[in-house]
Parts: sequence; C-alpha cells; structure tokens
Amino acid sequence: MRHLSVALSVLLGAAPTSLGFHVQRALFYSARTVSTRSPRNMSEEEDSAQTDLQATDEASQVNGASLVLQNDSRASLASAFSNLSENDQYDAVLTGLCAKILDDTSEEKAISSLQDPVSLIVEMNGRNVKASGRSLMALIDATVKTQDARAMTNTLSLCLKNGGMTQYGSFQNTITSMPSVATSLVMCPDGSRKSRQERLASLPQVPFDDRGSEVTAALAFTSLVGFSFVTNVLGMDEISGFTNLLLTATIVVAVVDNFYGVIKGGAELATRNKVDMNLPEKEDLPLNLGSGAITGTVVRGLTRLMNVDTERECECEAAAFFAAYSLGLPCFAFRPNALEAAVLVGESMKTNQEETELSSKLDPLLSDVGIMKMLIWLMAPVAMESSKHAQLIVSDPREAAGFLKRLQQRAELFGDEDALWWMEEEQEQKDLLKWAYAEADYLLRSNKETVTELTERLAGGAATVGDCVAVMEDW
Repeated sequence: MRHLSVALSVLLGAAPTSLGFHVQRALFYSARTVSTRSPRNMSEEEDSAQTDLQATDEASQVNGASLVLQNDSRASLASAFSNLSENDQYDAVLTGLCAKILDDTSEEKAISSLQDPVSLIVEMNGRNVKASGRSLMALIDATVKTQDARAMTNTLSLCLKNGGMTQYGSFQNTITSMPSVATSLVMCPDGSRKSRQERLASLPQVPFDDRGSEVTAALAFTSLVGFSFVTNVLGMDEISGFTNLLLTATIVVAVVDNFYGVIKGGAELATRNKVDMNLPEKEDLPLNLGSGAITGTVVRGLTRLMNVDTERECECEAAAFFAAYSLGLPCFAFRPNALEAAVLVGESMKTNQEETELSSKLDPLLSDVGIMKMLIWLMAPVAMESSKHAQLIVSDPREAAGFLKRLQQRAELFGDEDALWWMEEEQEQKDLLKWAYAEADYLLRSNKETVTELTERLAGGAATVGDCVAVMEDW
C-alpha cells in the first residue's frame, strides 16, 4: 500500500512542527528595544517591553493550543480512515487526488499531476481492489483535463483492467466496413447477405446541407426589409422609392415562388373562352421559380439564425459521445469535427510513440475499420438530428467529407495508401459516406434508450464526461 500512503500524505500535506521562530522573533524584538532605550525613558520602555513579553506568551499559548487541536483532528482523521475497508480507503484517496487536479491544476500541468492517481489505480489493479464508479468518474474527468488522447487511452485501459468498465469499445465488432470490391458480400444488420452494390442501393441518402446559401439568403432578405423600413421611418424620400420598389419585387417573387400553380390555374379559369393565355409551366420559369426553392432557402436560413434548441443540441452531443465511447475511440468531443478526427488518425500512426506510466500507444486508425469508426463518430450527430428533424441545424454532414479530404491530402505522410483505396474516385467517397451514415443510424436506433438517457443527463447543464461514462456503464 505504498502508493496509498504517499497519496494520502499528498492530500493531507505536512503539519507544522514548531512555532519557535515566532516566539524567538518576538523575544528578539523585545531585547532590541531594551538595548536601544535611553536612560531618560527607562521606566516607560521597561513597561512597554513587559507588555510585549506578556503578549508573546499569550500568543504562544494560543498557537500551542491550536497545534494540539490540529494534531487531535489529524489523529481523529487517521482513526476514521483506518476504520474504513481497504476498498473505501483507496476510493477516498483516488477521488480526493482527482478532485485536487480538477480544482487546482492548470491544463498545462494536468498530465504530470496525474502521476499520483495513475500510480494508485495501478496499485489497485495489482492488489485486485475494484474501484467504485464514483472514483473512476473522477479519474476520467481528471484525464479529460489533459486534452491528450494517449493519456486518455492509458486511463481507460487501466479502468478496463480494474473491472469497473465494460462498455468501452463494446460495439466496435458489430460495425460493418465497406469492402473495396463492389461484388463482395457483406452481412447486413437484418441478417441478410448482400453485395456492396446491393446494400448501397437500399441505404438512405446522406442529408443535404447548404447552410452557407441559406444564411446568405436570410441575411440579404432581412437587410432589404430592414433598410426599407428605416428609409420610410426616417423620411428618406430620395431613396425610399427605390427601396420600396425592391421590397415590392421581393414580395412578388415570394408569392410567385409559392403560389404559381394557383395563379396559373386561376388565370386560365378566369380567361377561359375569352383570352388565349398560356402561362409557362413551373419547370420553364427562371431561377427555379414556382417550386418554393427560393423562399424555402430564406426560411431555412432564418431558422438557422433565430432558432436556439437546447434539446436538439444535447441529442447531437449524446449521439457523438455514444458513438465514440462504444466504438473505443479515446476522444469524447461532443461536437466532432474533421480536423480533430484527422489529428487523431495522424497521432495513431506515429511510429515513435513511447509508452509511459501516464500514456499508452493508440491503436492504428488508418485502416478500413478505423476509418469507418471515425466516420460513424462524425456522422452520429447527423443521423440523430435527421431522424427527428427535417432540417439539419446543429450537425453538419460536411465534416465527414472534410475528414476524407484531409486524409487524402496527407496520404503520402501516412505511408499507407492501400487503406485509402477510395480516394481515387469521388463516387467511392460518396458511397463510403453513405455507408457510414447508415451504420451510425443503425447504431443509435439499436441503443435508443441509452442515447436518450445521455441526452437527459446533458440537458441538465452540469454533466461532465465522467457523468456520461456513468450512464454508459450504468453506475
């Protein structure tokens, strides 16, 4: 129990052993006062010195009493600690060390500060002492503060050896990677065997997202309406006529875009047998008028600008966390992005990774299975949001495509182009994204209850990574 004793001393700190310095300083001050006094003020200074000595004696008594009380309290603490079981002792110290890191340690010093709790969990594994869920939650939260994937891998590995975690990476063997040959047979989630081509034909398309155009259209519309309103209110007659004309044209376009079919049918009915009026079909109108596309773009853009849906955000974050944890990825970003995914793949392919007590080697992710896991992680928020909403606002399917693009740009640095067989053809990349989207959707639908519980935990506003792990492990 060497590490337990050392860790406990770190928590308690060193007790003061002597108060002699303060007493000596007070006596020295009194002696100096006596030696520098003048004969004329002898009696007054003697009285003052006597008063100082009395005050020093009283202070010494008070400090001595406080030292006795402090020693008594430490003795009581030690007695209470010794009455705990071995498991509870380890749990108490491990939780305290991690709490100290979370409260007092900066991110720069977090890795070195993990030395004590990591040494303690190693000792617990060696002595077959199982940690409680509470102490493992604290250890994971302390490791998250390092922002280091290798440190997180090491901590999760130690937690798995301890026996307190069973769900980390539990679904990585259930996913199906897309084969490079179109005629290869794969086992589908429904139990049937299909070729890659047949399965792709039955999968849903990845949701389309054009948020750039939508936001631009919404900003242009609101600017036009706002500027027209200001010119009329301020009486700017020189330009108000022009702005009113633009506003009227905008309203006409909106009416035609949404009600062209009604307008065409009403015009034909009103002029029947009187005037030969042949209005063009909707397909023949410029700018795709009559289909509702223009006004739809504006409405979707306004929705993006004004809509704030906390529950939707928590759903997407819960989906991303569930995918990363269940697939064994040592990254718990609630908002995954292409850059972070590419960096993680790059770190996993480094040949000079050194294992230390605080960090472990990452499993190589530049493979068919590894890339599929990363894509599922990036697509999980998209699959969650699209299953409940018609428009994507929080999630972004372009992150997965951006991840593939970053891998393609750095193919020579990775030195394993066989795993990037899909980068030569754009259609192969689209098929890979479609496959990953379907895998993410199936993973989330199959574990709907857990994802819902994660969403509720995140919606509380104070959930940490450790809290989410507790939901996954049912602590």
